[in-house]
Amino acid sequence: MRHPRRSLVSAAVGALLLPLVGTPSASAAPVPGEDVLYTLDADFDRGVLQDVNHDAPGNDQLQLNRQSVFFPYVNVAASARGTMVRIDVNTGEIVGEWLSAPDGQGRNPSRTTVDKLGNTWLSNRNEASGGRGSVTRVGVIRGGTRTDAAGAPDPAGGYLKGPFGYNTCVDRDLDGLYATSRGLGDIRPWTNAGGADSEGGVTTAADECLITYSRVAGTNTRTVAVDADNNLWTGGSNTQHQKISGVDGTPLTAPVSFGCGGYGGLVDQAGTLWSARYGANLLRYEPGSGSGACLDTSHGDYGLGMDPRTGEIWHTQVSSGSTVKMDAAGNVLGTFPHGHPRAQGVAVDVDGNVWVAHALDNGTNTVGHLRTDGTFVGNVTLPGGNGPTGVAVDTNGKVWVTNINSDNAQRIDPDAGPVGGGGFTVGAVDLTVDLGAGAGPYNYSDMTGSVLGEITAPVGTWSVVQDGGVAGQTWGTVTWNTEAQGSVPAGTSITVEARTSDTEAGLAGETFTPVANGVEFARVGRYVEVRATLTASPSGDTPVLSDLRIKSSERTGVFSCQATALNLAGIVVARANPPDVPCVDDAENVADVNLSAGILTVRANALTASTEQTPDDLLALPPAPGDGAVSNARIDHTRISTLLVTIEVGVIRATASVTCDANLDPVFAGSSQIASLRINGVQVAVGSAPLTIPLVIGSLQLNSTTTTPTSVVQRAFALDTPLTDVVLGEAKANVEPTEPGGSPCRV
Repeated sequence: MRHPRRSLVSAAVGALLLPLVGTPSASAAPVPGEDVLYTLDADFDRGVLQDVNHDAPGNDQLQLNRQSVFFPYVNVAASARGTMVRIDVNTGEIVGEWLSAPDGQGRNPSRTTVDKLGNTWLSNRNEASGGRGSVTRVGVIRGGTRTDAAGAPDPAGGYLKGPFGYNTCVDRDLDGLYATSRGLGDIRPWTNAGGADSEGGVTTAADECLITYSRVAGTNTRTVAVDADNNLWTGGSNTQHQKISGVDGTPLTAPVSFGCGGYGGLVDQAGTLWSARYGANLLRYEPGSGSGACLDTSHGDYGLGMDPRTGEIWHTQVSSGSTVKMDAAGNVLGTFPHGHPRAQGVAVDVDGNVWVAHALDNGTNTVGHLRTDGTFVGNVTLPGGNGPTGVAVDTNGKVWVTNINSDNAQRIDPDAGPVGGGGFTVGAVDLTVDLGAGAGPYNYSDMTGSVLGEITAPVGTWSVVQDGGVAGQTWGTVTWNTEAQGSVPAGTSITVEARTSDTEAGLAGETFTPVANGVEFARVGRYVEVRATLTASPSGDTPVLSDLRIKSSERTGVFSCQATALNLAGIVVARANPPDVPCVDDAENVADVNLSAGILTVRANALTASTEQTPDDLLALPPAPGDGAVSNARIDHTRISTLLVTIEVGVIRATASVTCDANLDPVFAGSSQIASLRINGVQVAVGSAPLTIPLVIGSLQLNSTTTTPTSVVQRAFALDTPLTDVVLGEAKANVEPTEPGGSPCRV
């Protein structure tokens, strides 16, 4: 049955609760339709906006927020326990705890960093087997309902069931549920049975938010820093540094070493990797040119931070009461006191504040606060905190510190506390989160994602799920920025990715793959999720997404075809595909026939006709070179008798075809051949060339091809007389548009 064209669906106003502080909402209903255009504010609101907006004067388009609003978590490496703990920065709730490596492999994670998608990478400094280290990535999931293993709602259940507002975890067993940690102490096993994951992989991890485990060149890995392409730079105690894929964790570069670095690290606005070295030299490496240098300890030797406004680098010295400020080239711009003789982690916020964790020494309970101009504001006292090692700024502008000796994390409000140097408030702790005995949190790194979100790669995403209505829907194209206001200034980018599944919940188990603007990508599944990522330039320019259209691969036309062995004055013998439209695979065979019409008598034997279409179901697959329709007709022997003329014809063959070429344009072809021809006993040479022969009873036309822009008709033999006509061997192939200008070769 012919598949009717479905009408264009314009994405209309839909109700969607906008997410708090820019984080993905708990739910966003799929948008129904096979052809949906998103271009108005209400259209974009049917998806999920992360760090993008359509605020005036930029209505009916998407642009990056002036300030990134990254994921509302702080991700703490509980080093002594070999786990990573994720804390909601708004409530202090611990939402999960995960092992940092498989059983039998080195753990002791000490640094974490957050990628563009909210996933957390962590490094394992106890891993050096085989001369390699390791890193692990933990996905993020928001929304959903807690269930038991059968999917029944259970607040204490070990599984999460969609729909989700956001999800990067992987449903490895494809049961539609996500087995993942409920909170502190709920640590799912990672058995590594048979050493299955020892060299990389998460196949034996019971927690489906453990999505990557990779072995890397840097032993006793510490450095983890995400770059603008969302790939991860790693480094270790052997000073080997290596970039691995942000998609699957595989190596993207050969190891590189300059004999320095391998501790805390970050990637700056220009893509330069900075990697600290305790008690030794700081690595500054430019991946683009492959050039690097080891900067001496006058530049610092431990924690690294970056000024989000200027891109200047701040670097602590463990055994010094001062922290160092550098420009992007590594030149020291100043050395400033921070209120304590020792220091580890350092972070800089958008308001010009520098925060310094005052080291793991037992009894240390302060975080230093100075301004980026070097003004010392004062020390924040940490009630109940002991041994602050790491410090980071969260999405609300508050500061988190991890305390290794007191097994807790604390949140500092910069606007609280007494007034200090320069007339600025010193800050005060407003929340303490207990991490449980034996946590030993270390973590001087980008544990909130602020460095990436604010500095390294200002990015935002818009994603939407579209419901194609039927299982196995084949999606065709995503097209964007067809309107004048769409723009991608130099240094900026818009990348679009898609994934599909026959269930909405199953989308999260699929991998996003890049799609090109307006180019067939041919993914199959009822639901398609499309994600557009907008990236700013280092100078702060933002691209503009004016519109985006998601369309199935339903073709804008169908093939038609028909083959006829014999047609005597409307008496048809052996015809394949009588309806002609659409083309279907068909065949007809007749052994012998004896017909009369007017003055003509026709006898023929072995009459065959066939039609064939590729692919059989045009709805199942997108257009591709080689698609098409072909018709064939054949008669082995024919004798036509009249009062004045006798015609004997040998084997007749006729073929007509239409084929989509490499440019997906229809190409028509027709050919026929007559093996032998006798008229009143006289042999006439024919073959496959066109020929017209006048007869006393009319006209005989042989091997004629009639082609139009949308069709081809091939006739091997056509006798036209004043009283009746006979056609032997006729083949037809057409394209039939289902919309103006349409073609089965195109969507």
